[in-house]
Amino acid sequence: MKKTFTKVVKSASSRPQIAGVHYTNDRIELTDSHVAIIEDLKTPLENSFDILINLEGVPSVENYPELKRLVPVDNTNRFVIDLPIFEAVAKINKKEQFLKLESDGTIGGQKVGEFEQLEGFKYIAFSPKYVLWLLEYAKESGQKEHITIELNDSAVMPAVVHFEQPETLNTFIITPIRLRDDQI
Repeated sequence: MKKTFTKVVKSASSRPQIAGVHYTNDRIELTDSHVAIIEDLKTPLENSFDILINLEGVPSVENYPELKRLVPVDNTNRFVIDLPIFEAVAKINKKEQFLKLESDGTIGGQKVGEFEQLEGFKYIAFSPKYVLWLLEYAKESGQKEHITIELNDSAVMPAVVHFEQPETLNTFIITPIRLRDDQI
């Protein structure tokens, strides 16, 4: 199991209905309600099944939420992240309340990437903890230099990163932090 999976499941441990990895014949998914990871199999398995397994390997009969409905379909802004720089900024600021990505591609004045497409986007803020999970997942997915994060023009809508692997199409969803007026 990927390290990121373990962190997400442990974070959800107080909510048994989502504290595990959900397996079906065409998907592997998990969430802690702040981030979600969905790995769609390119070739679904023939036999249909639906099971949630916790970190101890115990299956559960809980009804798992439909995570595919959380994947934003209207994120028109595409930001290409320079992974080494973004990781350095995230690690330096890991004890801060939030990391605020500005429309000029900076976090705290440090350039962390470039917008490929920019329409109405002003800023978005994320928990450093979840940004570090995203970066860890990107590394586990073989990304070393760049990833593209899709953002809405609203600072409160989830962001998404897609990763293509040989056998899966993976989606990492990260929810933003709402900022007060004095934090904007």
